[in-house]
Amino acid sequence: MIIYVDGDACPVKGEIVEVSKKYDLQVIMVLSICHLTKSDGFSEYVVVDHRDQSVDMEIINRVKKGDVVITDDYGLASIVLMKEALCMSSRGMQYTAENIDLLLYKRHMNQKIMRAGGKVKGPAKRSNSEDRQFLINYEKMLKQSLYNSLL
Repeated sequence: MIIYVDGDACPVKGEIVEVSKKYDLQVIMVLSICHLTKSDGFSEYVVVDHRDQSVDMEIINRVKKGDVVITDDYGLASIVLMKEALCMSSRGMQYTAENIDLLLYKRHMNQKIMRAGGKVKGPAKRSNSEDRQFLINYEKMLKQSLYNSLL
């Protein structure tokens, strides 16, 4: 199992590394050249060009069944799920076959509203409790996946 992180705007990189170290799992941070940051000393960094969707395409081309992807991009999440990998948002919500269609539909409707000149409310400001919730849900998802791979 490899952990792929859509690293351009991921606010929980440290939390991902912390839990992944505990289970000795490989982490690959995929970032555009514009978002390159100092290495965390644990993760492998893959740097792509700054074109739209470059990070997503790199993850899509690498991810395999049983891997895990952390992203807030619903489009990427839907493709990851089709490849039979696990996917979670940086707020700790696991994307599933049951919830991805509704999320994509809401995104589509928001885009239509904005194209028509309307406004839509963005996500709430991130809180410390969301970081803790991410940690709990991420570790729970990893444990379940590792347990299932032993069966």
